[in-house]
Amino acid sequence: MSELLVKNPPGALIVKAVEPGSAAARAGIAPGDLLREINGKPILDILDYQFHSAESRLKVVLEREGRRYVAAVRVPEGETPGLTFLHDLGDKIHTCNNRCVFCFIHQMPKRMRKTLYLMDDDFRLSFMHGNYVTLTNLTPQEWERIKEQKLSPLYVSVHATDPELRARLLGRPEPAPILPQLRELADSRIDTHAQIVLCPGLNDGESLRQTLEELSGLHPSRSGKRCGVRSVAIVPVGVTQFRERLPKLTTASRDYAVEMIAEIDRSARRFRRELGTRFAWLSDEWYFLAEKPFPASAHYEEFPQLEDGIGTVRLFLDDAARLERRLPDRAPTPVSATLVTAELPAQIVGALAERLNRIEGVETNVCVVKNRFFGGSINIAGLITAADLLEHLAQFPARETLYLPSICLRDDRLFLDDYTVEDIRRETGREVRVVNAKPSDLAEAMGLIAPRRRRAAENRWMMEERPDAPG
Repeated sequence: MSELLVKNPPGALIVKAVEPGSAAARAGIAPGDLLREINGKPILDILDYQFHSAESRLKVVLEREGRRYVAAVRVPEGETPGLTFLHDLGDKIHTCNNRCVFCFIHQMPKRMRKTLYLMDDDFRLSFMHGNYVTLTNLTPQEWERIKEQKLSPLYVSVHATDPELRARLLGRPEPAPILPQLRELADSRIDTHAQIVLCPGLNDGESLRQTLEELSGLHPSRSGKRCGVRSVAIVPVGVTQFRERLPKLTTASRDYAVEMIAEIDRSARRFRRELGTRFAWLSDEWYFLAEKPFPASAHYEEFPQLEDGIGTVRLFLDDAARLERRLPDRAPTPVSATLVTAELPAQIVGALAERLNRIEGVETNVCVVKNRFFGGSINIAGLITAADLLEHLAQFPARETLYLPSICLRDDRLFLDDYTVEDIRRETGREVRVVNAKPSDLAEAMGLIAPRRRRAAENRWMMEERPDAPG
């Protein structure tokens, strides 16, 4: 989402392109114009644009070279105005007003790039990208906008339903009730997916059971409403070595993770009987910590919490199983490669490397990067830094080509510590390639299998049609 950090003119979307022959083109709108209003409504972001441009007659206020002008846009039935924009937001990202005891940004080292310290708590990014929001910073106007535009689903950081405990976790001086807000969203036909960052000794045990029970009461199967809380993600707290002047937190041990898996499985079996769904899922880290096998695909139902790392390993394993049938006995071109990963997924990446090495002409090894940059309990691939990678490669028998997981990079090129992929190429003297998480993506990048035709990505955040829209 790096494009969201670019500064826009306040309260305007920048037109990137105008579809030839479209309603906007016929009205004279051009790339570079600033979109300010539609039918008297300010347009602050792409969601405002989609919602307010759903009518057939549009009075559009724009700005060109510092001067405002009005365009009358007539949109034929079944068409859109035909505009695309340089960025999704025309105003600043809404930031967090909490001081959560587990906040990762508060555990970051100093003097890194400013964008890494941005604490977003923006309901629009929740709807568009699955970011979790606390709902503590909404103005009455924003709350009404969510309900009017039917921004469903939203992803909500709950952590605890007890208002006093939630306030403690969020670092707020006053109680922070969440159930009334979730009920109001459900009444407005808006679904939510909840997140619990589990801090041993704070919101586990009886508090966790209370939270799950009260959230399950808002599931449509219990409430009788059309919408409600659809799922709950439970993720373990992550602690870095930079927790200066912050509350002391305990991380999950192997035994704790084993007990947590057993407890959530018991609750999920009951929820399945009562709600028709498991309702509550543990993130993949719990199974790594417990050294337990990952559940089958059916366990995750429709993967409602995939954005929170729930089921990603299962999808990796299933893709590896399907890949088995496509792999050749001999590589069309010799492959000499090093796969880069972190400590947590090292075992499954190592198993993939072993399988690839059974192909004639393929030689791979796995560079497991220990996270010394953040330290603490941080051991996931998404937080690999270039400094740690280079330190490990200095002592590692790396092969001709390095394959990096795209999850550790921004825009497939920039590490958290501001090194680029080109920096790694220059300092190691090796070819560096960036690949997505699926084993089949890696096999395609290595030239072992032919690329499959991919469907165009769907727009998962398209809004419900307006009740008063034509048709």
